[in-house]
Amino acid sequence: MTEFYADKIEIALQTYVNDHQGSLTREQAISAILENWFASHGYLPPQQEGLRPEELDASNDD
Repeated sequence: MTEFYADKIEIALQTYVNDHQGSLTREQAISAILENWFASHGYLPPQQEGLRPEELDASNDD
């Protein structure tokens, strides 16, 4: 990787961390970025939220 790209990536990474109120470490930010990219490009299944089958009943039937 050239120095030009390394600087651009480092600046973008720091901006990402700052946009998240500095609550992420550099390593956490890299992990979040990669996970998001891999999921959005079909390399990881999208994260699904929901109830487990045993938690389903008539009160939460949408």
